[in-house]
Amino acid sequence: MDNRIMQKSTIEFTKLTASDGMTLTNGNTYSKEVYLGINDSVDNWWEITDEEADRQREQFLYAD
Repeated sequence: MDNRIMQKSTIEFTKLTASDGMTLTNGNTYSKEVYLGINDSVDNWWEITDEEADRQREQFLYAD
């Protein structure tokens, strides 16, 4: 008989979901859903309109 012991872990995480017509950002990343890492915080994220997110991404892509 095998004497290995099975380990069970429970993992909790925080998922942020943007409201309709909105995009989540932390100033560098844009997403509709964000899973917070261990060193991240809800306070680091805010919502902007989808149009503003598109504008900011476009500015980044075409910056010198």
